[in-house]
Amino acid sequence: MDENQKNQQGNDAVEDLRNSLKHFGVVDYLVFGILLLSCTIVGLYFGYTDYQKKKRVKNQRRGSEAMDYLVGGRNMKVFPVAMSLVASCISGIALLGTSTEIYLYGAQYAYILIGYTIAALIVNYTIIPIFHELQITSAYEYLQMRFDVKVCIFGSAMYSLSTLLWMPIAIYVPALAFSQTTGIDVHMITPIVMGICIFYTCLGGIKAVVWTDVIQIMLMYGTLVVIIVRGTSLVGGFSVVIEKNIESGRLAPPDFNFDPTLRTSFWIMVIGGSFFRLYAGINQSMIQRYMALKNVHVARKCQYVYLGGIIILNLMCYYNGLLLYAYFYDCDPLTTKLAKAKDQLMPLLVMEILRDIPGMPGLFIAGVFSAALSSLSTALNSFSAVVLEDFCKPFAKDGVSERTSAIIMRMTVLVVGVMSVALVYVVQHMGSVLQLAYTIPSVAFGPMLGIYIIGLCIPHIGKRATFYGALTGCSVMIAFISKVQIEVALGKISHPIKPVSIDGCTYDFVATNMTTNINEPSVTERNIFHISFIYYTLLGSVIVIVTSILYSFIVGFNDLSDVDINLLAPFLRKYFKNAERDDEDKKYQIILDRDSIIDKKKNCDE
Repeated sequence: MDENQKNQQGNDAVEDLRNSLKHFGVVDYLVFGILLLSCTIVGLYFGYTDYQKKKRVKNQRRGSEAMDYLVGGRNMKVFPVAMSLVASCISGIALLGTSTEIYLYGAQYAYILIGYTIAALIVNYTIIPIFHELQITSAYEYLQMRFDVKVCIFGSAMYSLSTLLWMPIAIYVPALAFSQTTGIDVHMITPIVMGICIFYTCLGGIKAVVWTDVIQIMLMYGTLVVIIVRGTSLVGGFSVVIEKNIESGRLAPPDFNFDPTLRTSFWIMVIGGSFFRLYAGINQSMIQRYMALKNVHVARKCQYVYLGGIIILNLMCYYNGLLLYAYFYDCDPLTTKLAKAKDQLMPLLVMEILRDIPGMPGLFIAGVFSAALSSLSTALNSFSAVVLEDFCKPFAKDGVSERTSAIIMRMTVLVVGVMSVALVYVVQHMGSVLQLAYTIPSVAFGPMLGIYIIGLCIPHIGKRATFYGALTGCSVMIAFISKVQIEVALGKISHPIKPVSIDGCTYDFVATNMTTNINEPSVTERNIFHISFIYYTLLGSVIVIVTSILYSFIVGFNDLSDVDINLLAPFLRKYFKNAERDDEDKKYQIILDRDSIIDKKKNCDE
């Protein structure tokens, strides 16, 4: 038998084994269908209750349509909102990509949870108080108050861009898992799932989004628990998982190397992770949920519940990455081509360990899609808020009617959803989804965080310098990210993975080049483009802050008396407060109190 025949025989054997693992039975489809049906019912329920409410209230207050659809009347409860925050942050990217990251590169990535905690504390004591005081719906309305309408529009445009770049990744990941377990093409399932997501988001607004998130997050927790218990049992217990990962170097002490060109290290994950999650805390989807709660105290309580939930869920994902290696430690599926893509490792593990239990593969896929649906519905609802509040209302001379508001918000959801499905064709050719999720949206994440840091902490910088700095930062990041993606595609930027083996494989295959042969570039070959993708948000924000300061020397620094101290971070206000300002604040507070009393009286009359 010649070499070509051997290769063909090996390929056929792997393909047969791969097909045998695609064991998605009737019960699995039923479990998956129940998830989609429950989301639809929730959307119908809240759409119907809102319709009945509008019928009972003949004379609606202006803006009530947007308030109900976008922030749930600002009277939602802590637990569902906290679970919604967890669900919207843990997308299918995290469920699959995080475990793959641990399998390939080790557990240094887990130190990002320290960054999460730091960012959560900063948001708790700066962002939440300020935004609740202002009672705004769009996070970018703050930029108009602190700077001007140009900076506000720029911020809204950057959020829109980052959302459009991220959403196709979020829908592609679960579709990839579904394809791995069923054999159904990715591009057949994405329109169906996105269609259901559009339906319940359009119909029920944020209430439907939050309560479907609660259902979906419970399903995610349940799915991960089943995988952990079953997988750990099959490999021989918790001690075996830990032992094998220590031997392979995946589970190691913190790497305190300050080198920013490493893929992950303790400092990269803590510092870079803090800045990445800090922007997420200012992101419209997060702010919108905080504003759905009635006051600062409740919002802070929600933040603590959210932080606990996100840490627990991430730890479960990290453990699944260790479990992946413990199961495949002597027969790497990527080398044998049993898994065609890196992000198919978790679906492959699930089909290996749960295929004998009816409904369990369906539960896993439902869990992955739950993660995706929660993130997608959040993004769609938030996108509609930005379009209405920042792109439509400021330019409507006579205001926006309730009917027009409803049409704008729902059409936005529809159009953005359709665009995301179309962009899946691009995403599938761009590499590891976890890295993409950090890399591509960082075009906007970094510059936007820089603008908010200036707004909250550097009152000396004015609107013109900030706008020019933001444009510069965004331009630099677009060029930087584009160059990085080209270098990655050409194989010029890569990182060595942890050791894998094929010595214990029991099936025929044609081995690819061992992925452990990827060489890390020498110190002399490294440049700015080799910087860890976790640092991209930090890089973008630093560029904006530095260039804004430089532009201030040209266009002039801000007159501090023109800055409303209520727009600064609470811990800084006392340093910029003088006697004259105190008098102005008292007058301002009297006006606010007077307007509040008038509004309450009007509400009572209505």
